[in-house]
Amino acid sequence: MSDAFALSLPAGLHPAYDGRVSTPPSDEALARRASAGDTAAFEQLVLRHQHKLYTLALRVTLNEADARDCVQEGLVSAWRAMPRFRRDARFSTWMYRIVLRKAYDAIDKRRRTAEPVEAIEVVTSDASVEQRIDLERALEALEPEFRAVAVACDVLGLPMDQAGELLGIPPGTVKSRLFRARARLAAILEPEHSE
Repeated sequence: MSDAFALSLPAGLHPAYDGRVSTPPSDEALARRASAGDTAAFEQLVLRHQHKLYTLALRVTLNEADARDCVQEGLVSAWRAMPRFRRDARFSTWMYRIVLRKAYDAIDKRRRTAEPVEAIEVVTSDASVEQRIDLERALEALEPEFRAVAVACDVLGLPMDQAGELLGIPPGTVKSRLFRARARLAAILEPEHSE
């Protein structure tokens, strides 16, 4: 995420700094405060998680504008739902699920309104950029549920149980989808790099 990319906080959220230096509070402590209406606590949660939220949305939607919109809409939805946040769940998982739902909605909307676009040829001499472009194209070939598992585990680095919480599926399903996603990615990428 570039330095130029910054998420605006929902209306009414303003940072508060009291000058004290201490150990940062846990997500759960901040979520308790935010659910009681503490905008500064919510802002800290946003700052902590915005990069991973954007990464998740970008890798699932494969579109920067959609990813930014998903995160923005997700943050607004989360702020509005904070009073109903169940404290038995991890805040990060709850937030990732909100943004993931927004990403799926964006994909569905794009499918309904898709217009044919001419192929864009990417010309580059940087091997790492080419590999990243190849990986993005390979991810695009995956079905959204397999792409989401691959992003959760391999991009965000979540353990299978937490990825399962995020995606609303059992860890065993995460494991099988991840295996299939990796196999499919390897099959897609292998011919391109063996030439």
